[in-house]
Amino acid sequence: MQMHRKNRFKKIGLLSLVATFAVLATLGALPLPERLSVPGSQFITYSDGMPAHVFLSADDKWRIPVSLNEVDEAYLSALVRYEDKRFWWHPGVDPIALLRAVFVNIAYGQVKTGASTITMQLVRVLEPRPRTFRSKVIEIFRALQLEVHFSKKEILEKYIQYVSFGRNLEGVQAAAWSYFGHSARDLSPSEIATLLAVPQRPQERYPHPGNAERLKVARDTIADALLGWNALPLGDGNTHVTPRKLLRTVKDTAVPQQLESLPKTIPHAAYWLKEQKQSGVIQTHLERGIQTIAQDIFLGEQRLLQNKGIHNGVMVVVENRTGQVRALVGNIDFQDKVHGGEIQGFKVPRSPGSTLKPLIYAMAIDQGLVLPETVVLDIPATYAGYAPKNYNGNFQGLVTLESALSQSLNVPFVRLLQRLNVEHFLGTLRSMGVKSLQEKPGFYGLSAAIGGLEISPLEL
Repeated sequence: MQMHRKNRFKKIGLLSLVATFAVLATLGALPLPERLSVPGSQFITYSDGMPAHVFLSADDKWRIPVSLNEVDEAYLSALVRYEDKRFWWHPGVDPIALLRAVFVNIAYGQVKTGASTITMQLVRVLEPRPRTFRSKVIEIFRALQLEVHFSKKEILEKYIQYVSFGRNLEGVQAAAWSYFGHSARDLSPSEIATLLAVPQRPQERYPHPGNAERLKVARDTIADALLGWNALPLGDGNTHVTPRKLLRTVKDTAVPQQLESLPKTIPHAAYWLKEQKQSGVIQTHLERGIQTIAQDIFLGEQRLLQNKGIHNGVMVVVENRTGQVRALVGNIDFQDKVHGGEIQGFKVPRSPGSTLKPLIYAMAIDQGLVLPETVVLDIPATYAGYAPKNYNGNFQGLVTLESALSQSLNVPFVRLLQRLNVEHFLGTLRSMGVKSLQEKPGFYGLSAAIGGLEISPLEL
């Protein structure tokens, strides 16, 4: 009898184990919510990390990619404490909260609490459904599935990436920039409470004059609760305030009443970068101050240039010491559709004029053909029918190479390129990253010394 009972328990245990593995296998095999594979906004920053240009995501959302280490730890702690205090140990569904919700809802005779975990809320954001019992069952199943596929940190990271903050704003990073004009890395207690208040009723609480009172009441209530749980920072180590004083500070702080437009300050460079990388964050070497000055130079002279029939222009500013591009202006006016203002001029091959003469000068010195003081001829010459002339039409006879460079004389550099060999010169350009040149041998001649080829301003 006892042996029979032991065998029965073993069978029950084995069946339970098999059932568990079957459930886990099912959860692991079913496809994940499709939105998890939709890339976020392209987010391009200046060298200091400030946003330079933000694009809508493929699903028309402002959703800036962000990782947990890019978000204020105090916000993450407050989020977990307020929304799902047992988040770190439950399997996607909190059985304690679920039982409490059942008793509370029965006692009130209506739905007062839903016991949704952060994982279940993520499911709801990814796959919106009517708030029904059937939907709740699906959310529970999907939550368990996410817990099988991802770690707790990954789930929290996806939550702060996809949670709605009103309109078409998603994720805490996009919300922080749109609400407060800065990133989510450093948030005040008032900002933390605001970012927790909006997702509960995003379309009724996002920053808007009509939502201001609702947002303020919700923010203050959440701040009060968080302070009661010691879930808001009371100082930075050097200073310390009481919970009551901090709550007063929060209540005295005005809530944001409008969404700040996410920046689109470098359209030409941004679209060019977007072509190369379809999603994610791109931190450039562009410096805000230099970029602004470069753009203002063109815009300030736009009317004068137009009077002269000039409607297009390009500027590439490079720091010589590092080779980093500090400003990149693709055209005078991006909005000028009549004159091709959207064209990214810095990548369009054009004649470089005399700008390659210093390279020829340096190559000839490196190869021991000349020195700066070497005397060269500036006299009429013909090369298989090609007769270069100087800009002013005059010739100076004997000049030093250094003087010929400073005066941008043409003939001495055509002669020098002949000694260097045109194909060798072109090979050097290609080795430096120039990709615009024709590959056909003999395509270019000695005129390459004075602009007889085409490379882009960025390559130059």
